[in-house]
Amino acid sequence: MIPLYEELLPGLNEAKESLSKVNSRFGLIRLFLFIACVAFIIAGFVRGNSIPLFIVGGVAFCIFVFVCVIHKKSKYMEAILDEKIKADSRYISRGKGDYKDMVFDGSEYINHSHDFSSDLDVFGPHSLFALYNISHSVFGCKSFADKLKLKDISKLTKQSIINDQKIVEDFTNDPEFLLDYEAVAAHHSITKMPEALLTLCLRNEKLKSGYKWLYRLIPLIWLAPLVVLFLGYASYVRIAVLVVILINLIIWFCISRLDLSDIFKAGMISKQAEAIKVRVELLLSDEKRRETFVPSYLSETFEDDINSLIKACSVCSLREQPIFALLLNAGMPYDLMCADRLFDWSVKHGKNFMDDVARLGDIESLMSASVPGLIAKVSSFPTIREDKLAYFEGKEMTHPLLDPSKAVSNSVSIDSKSALITGSNMSGKTTLIRTVGIMMVLAYMGAKVPAEKVDCSIMRIMTSMRIADSLEENMSTFKAELIRIGSIVEASSKEVPMMFLIDEVFRGTNSQDRTDGAEILLKKLNKPYISGFMTTHDYALCDRAAETKDENIVFFHFSEHYEGDEVIFDYKLRSGQSHESNAMFLMRLVGIK
Repeated sequence: MIPLYEELLPGLNEAKESLSKVNSRFGLIRLFLFIACVAFIIAGFVRGNSIPLFIVGGVAFCIFVFVCVIHKKSKYMEAILDEKIKADSRYISRGKGDYKDMVFDGSEYINHSHDFSSDLDVFGPHSLFALYNISHSVFGCKSFADKLKLKDISKLTKQSIINDQKIVEDFTNDPEFLLDYEAVAAHHSITKMPEALLTLCLRNEKLKSGYKWLYRLIPLIWLAPLVVLFLGYASYVRIAVLVVILINLIIWFCISRLDLSDIFKAGMISKQAEAIKVRVELLLSDEKRRETFVPSYLSETFEDDINSLIKACSVCSLREQPIFALLLNAGMPYDLMCADRLFDWSVKHGKNFMDDVARLGDIESLMSASVPGLIAKVSSFPTIREDKLAYFEGKEMTHPLLDPSKAVSNSVSIDSKSALITGSNMSGKTTLIRTVGIMMVLAYMGAKVPAEKVDCSIMRIMTSMRIADSLEENMSTFKAELIRIGSIVEASSKEVPMMFLIDEVFRGTNSQDRTDGAEILLKKLNKPYISGFMTTHDYALCDRAAETKDENIVFFHFSEHYEGDEVIFDYKLRSGQSHESNAMFLMRLVGIK
């Protein structure tokens, strides 16, 4: 798909350049019309209130307003085009393994105690989230982060994954829609849901009837100045007006003492409501997509909920400026009217609205899940097994975070067994087990995987790779690893299918204890519902396992060869054991003899 984005880019740049020129002309036309309007009106006054000149000035003003409206729409189109170009460029960068243009990297979702996310580079500057996320909303990013963390893996079924795959396939087959959606979403980015909106949605109570009657009846006191005038007391009209204003201001002061401040802030969230609206309109503009997402994801009333919120907020936003608030409330209990409209919306639409926003985030996360299939050179939808055993097969898998021009694909299969992977430093052991974990993460979220084939059962993924000491918690590397391994052992007792991925097991202790501990660990993890990969330099462990002829342990290895002062890796996984080590060779290269 990357060639498609490369083909689109010149046309998009050309269209933006053309539209930019049009907007420049609009700017000059606006300036000319404004000057003409002012000149004709001034000339009308100079020539003794000349009606024809006033008319011409009025016509110029009307044309000026019309041009302003057209110019605003044209500038909006240019802004969307600009975002579309950026989105298109990001797709091209993804295909080249370039992360510098990515907008969000998901660093806020990093959790080092999570089962696997830190070890598999799920979040951070160079991560799956940074590579695949195309959402520009806080709810879309959160939903995608939850999918990558496999937050609801206990609820996953083969059918639920297949359902997600169908939606992802539809998005993958419509890459230009994804570009349009991301462009609109980026222009209307929602980086934070305002507390006022959350408060409003959860309030679920109506304004007290006494306050309702107050703001409806108080405006009638403006009849008083008319009555005074009608009775012939014209000199007292001003006093009557001042009294009415004073009454309204006293009511406004009393209202300000009520606990309504959080509601009035809702006038500030109209921008977010508009941002949600344009997303929904674009998403549901196609009849096929509407049938897919309504009502299975979005409620049939979602569009009405948004429009009602925008109307309520537009009324409320008029009082955001202190001067306007003073003037409006001097005329009537305007704040009470605003509160009534917002309270009423909360009761009728609040809960449904927040549920729909969350589900819109789920849809955006499926859009992000479509990206692997758009940027990978080779990709396929995984086959999901529904049995309770632990099974994984991957054919020609490629780690998606490596430079695509240099990445080497590998194949591996394991069925309710433990695999020991040996090989020299930097030969590819850790990359291989990370690739397996990433294939599973993508598979469970309904995405395509960068592989010719992946076939797996639904398993909990648990890892122990990046182990570091902690001075703050007074924890050594070995203790940190023990805690991590302990959590894997504890999870293994629950008879839930699991895949463990352990890199350099018990690296923080001496060789004898490492071998004994790893042997005990493998026995504890020897269960029909568990599969796993363990990388090691401990050849004594491999020899012991080979001597016992344990059928539940299989061996893989990576190898290399030497050319002068160079060590050459082919990064290809092979069956069997390796007893090679390049540590001394590498130390000699850096002057350690």
